[in-house]
Amino acid sequence: MDRKTKETRVTFSFKVDKENEGITISHLELPKYTKKVKGLQLISDYPSKLYYRGSQRIEIGGEELFPDGFTSKLLMSSLSVPPRERFFELGEVAPGDLSVKVRFTDKEHTLASFEQGYTVSLIVLIEESL
Repeated sequence: MDRKTKETRVTFSFKVDKENEGITISHLELPKYTKKVKGLQLISDYPSKLYYRGSQRIEIGGEELFPDGFTSKLLMSSLSVPPRERFFELGEVAPGDLSVKVRFTDKEHTLASFEQGYTVSLIVLIEESL
């Protein structure tokens, strides 16, 4: 990273309010000065629900980074991990047209009941020009 760029975290959140169904979120967009996508992370207001019940497909700039059914637990991190190290490193993905598309699927699991649902947040670590 040089002096003409800065690292930024962009958060996209969505509510999972229907059990055993999929949701497609396709209206998300990265900031217009994004140069690289360096990493991402998933968090939730109910981490156990996301861990046990969630899977997704993630596209950035029209490029599929994670295929359908990619388990959420692989993109999560515990609180014991230092904040700087909580991202799934992507290297330096070109942002393409800046679009972000998530197809999230909730599936029933005995260790995490659905109850009122949960909120999922996708945090994207980017490098943008100043």
